[in-house]
This record gives sequence, structure tokens and C-alpha cells, in this order.
Amino acid sequence: MMIKTSHWILVFMMSAVLALPGQAETRRAMPSLPAHELPVTLSVAPHSEVDISPTNLDTASNSNTSRARWSVEIPIDSTNFDWIIVHKGEVLGGDIIAMYDERVEFDSDEVGIHKIKMSDIKELRTKDIMQVRFLNGSIIEGHIIIDEKYVYVREQTAITYPREHILSITPSLKSGRSLWTGEISAGLNFKSGNTESFDYYASTDLRYLITTGRFHVTYRGIYEEVRDGNTDQTITTEDNHRFTAKYDYFYSHKLYFTLPSYDLVLDEFRNIKYQTSLGVAAGYEVIDIKGMDLNVYMGPSIQRTQFINVEPGEEQNVLSPALAFGLDFEYDITSDIEYVFIYDAKVVNKQSGQFIQRIESGFDIELINDFDLALITVINNTANPIANEDGIQPQSTDVLFTVGIEYEF
Repeated sequence: MMIKTSHWILVFMMSAVLALPGQAETRRAMPSLPAHELPVTLSVAPHSEVDISPTNLDTASNSNTSRARWSVEIPIDSTNFDWIIVHKGEVLGGDIIAMYDERVEFDSDEVGIHKIKMSDIKELRTKDIMQVRFLNGSIIEGHIIIDEKYVYVREQTAITYPREHILSITPSLKSGRSLWTGEISAGLNFKSGNTESFDYYASTDLRYLITTGRFHVTYRGIYEEVRDGNTDQTITTEDNHRFTAKYDYFYSHKLYFTLPSYDLVLDEFRNIKYQTSLGVAAGYEVIDIKGMDLNVYMGPSIQRTQFINVEPGEEQNVLSPALAFGLDFEYDITSDIEYVFIYDAKVVNKQSGQFIQRIESGFDIELINDFDLALITVINNTANPIANEDGIQPQSTDVLFTVGIEYEF
């Protein structure tokens, strides 16, 4: 009798174990996968786990809800997305463009291009081969994994590097990705009637991403013409272009050197046929807080100006030493609206204009995906503009407001 009773007790206990919800879920959650596609839950560390558990459920009425969990699985060998987990628990999948100035530039189809501070990132995993440069100048290359303390490559997980020593992260040539990134914006206006007017504004910012630094190229162009409908006479009222190129070498998290910088300015209405300058500078990140950045720079340069025409006895081709300085300020008003303020100045000799300033200020408002609305004010000022052959001196200050659509890539 005791043998039969023990037998039934044993059967009952085995049935109860097999019927536990956790066991059933485990069997359903573990399909047969090839070894390289085995998942890891919300984490770049193979043995860590992040989950989202309910906190407002009545666990007294339903004991099973205490085990309820919402989990998202990320493949150990990710091939479609780069993954970022922030300290708040949010998970982002997309493309890591690069990391400079302790900010990761991240592109996602859902949220567009955003910059995320490294201090806000808990873990990071790349799908492509990337390069990481450290403060001591050493560079590692591979599929990068970053956790809260260390950096390592997926191919050599036994070798780790201190996370706080990271200086930059960029794509490798071996990844097959383009190392160019940037923005292109344009605005166009046309008016007809008694007078016809046509004007355009074009802007391009290109960056070539390399581990040791960043090569940056910009172009700003403005053109405007007006035609009288009665006389059919066309008058150009604005025609200026500015091209800049520079290479920034990052020495530390805060300090960088521009080696070198080059400017080219064409501006008919300021009597400038062309104006070129070549120089070097040192830059420093003064403010680095959430949503706000301020960088300043200063350095020597040499400037050459070819004027369209000048008064008799004046030099048409002028060479001048220059001291260049300025700042670059960015502030995220909201997640979709960014304010930008750029100030550039040069102290030159009197024959070149004495003191030259340029201000570019405005807002980038995110529209859809990679398209923004750009509202920009451009101010050019020369303390002592050079008169033309008729003795007519250009206005010291030009102010222009533009509206354009910007595309980020």
C-alpha cells in the first residue's frame, strides 16, 4: 500500500514541476539556432541581462504576474544594427557614425541623427569593424564592445582596455562603409511681377572620419538677382561664397589642435575678388553638459586679399599676418530643436580691413527622418572696408536671413 501511495506522490510531483509556467516559457523561448545567432538579452555582455518588469500590477490577485517580464534579445554577432543601451534602460538600434568630443553620433531610422554623451551610455556594440583611439595614442580595431568599465573587441574578449581612456571611435576602412558624413541644405526664392527676383542659399558641411582626428570641409553660397520687368535689366544684388577646410587633431578629451585651416572668400559687393588665409589654432571645450557644448579656439594665420579695384595709390593685392579666434556653441532646446551660434574673427592690418567678423546663428528643427528645417542668420562685418576705384566704400555690415531644408547623411 505504501509503495502504491509513494508511486502516486512521485507522479504528482513530477507533473507539478512540468506544469510550472517558467519551465514552459523556457522551452518555448529556446528555439534551435546556429551557434553564431544565439541571442543575448538587452546587453552587450554575454552573461548580463536587462529586463523590464511591471511595477503596477496587483500581484496579490495573480501570483504569476510577479514573474512577468518584457525582454528584447540582441544577437551576440549583430549584423544589421549597432546597439546602444543608455543608463535609463532605453535600447537603440541603428548606425554609429563616430565618436568625438565624448559624444557618439548615432543614426536611427526611427529617431534620425542624434548625439549621445558617452557618460549616458551604459553599453555599446558595433556590427561593423571600427577603430578606437585611446589617450596614449594606441588604436584597436575590430567589432567593438563597450560595457560600463571596459572596451574590447569581439575577436579578442580576453584583452580589455579602460573605457575612460577612449578618445575617438570611427569606422575602419575594412568595414566597407563610407568615411564621409555631413549635411547639405539649400533654400530657393523666386518672385515675378513688375520686378522679378531670384535668390538661392546653399550650405554644405562634410566630415571625413579618421581615428586620429577629423577633416572638416564647409561651403556657404548666397546669390541674388533682380530683373526689372519694364526695362528687362537684370541687377545682381548679392553674390558671395565661402569655402573652409581644416583638420582637427584631438590631443585629449578637451584639447584639440587645428593643423592646418584654410579659408577662401569671394564677395563682389565687399570689393573682394578673393581672400585666402592659412593658419593653425588650438581649441578647447569649455562647456560640456547635457544638451550644451561650447568650444573656443585661437591661433595665428596669414591672409592674402585681392581686391576687385582700389583707389589710385592703394595696394590691390595685400598680404597680412592675422590672429584668428572664435567659438562654436550648440544648445539642444528640445530633442527636435537645436540652436547653433558660430563666431569667427580675425585681426589683420589696416590695408586688409583691420578687424573682420562673421556670425552664423540659427535653429535646426527636425522634420522627418534625416530632413531638418534650417533657419539661419549670417552677419559679415569689416571694420575698415576698402573703397573701390571710385572711392565708394562698401557697407561695414551685411545681414542675411535664410530658410532652407537640410539633409543629414
